[in-house]
Amino acid sequence: MTDGNDENKDEINDDIDVIWWLLGVITGVVLTAKYIQFLGVARDENLPLSQGILMLVCMFGPTIFLGWVAGRLREEVQRGRMPWEVYWTVLSGIAASIFTFLGVTGIDDILKAGDFLFSSDG
Repeated sequence: MTDGNDENKDEINDDIDVIWWLLGVITGVVLTAKYIQFLGVARDENLPLSQGILMLVCMFGPTIFLGWVAGRLREEVQRGRMPWEVYWTVLSGIAASIFTFLGVTGIDDILKAGDFLFSSDG
């Protein structure tokens, strides 16, 4: 019989990265909402190219970056250089730091940002 702890030890499912992507999407939505509020532009107003590119970076940059971080940390766990406890500690530390930096104090702040960005009001 095989020991339950040693089955699939070398194979880590890539689906665990979805947690990091979700964190990146939430961060991107909040960051983009704050950027649009800072600019004070209307939805139908044309933006200069530089501001449009910066807005796209605010929306998709955190997801891409955190996906990259997830891949590196998963590789370290796979190689045995990092235990899962450290992986989850790093994940929770990054999440707390990002949300503190953005001023997100609760789920209502995230919902307000999503409503601001995706509402049909013009």
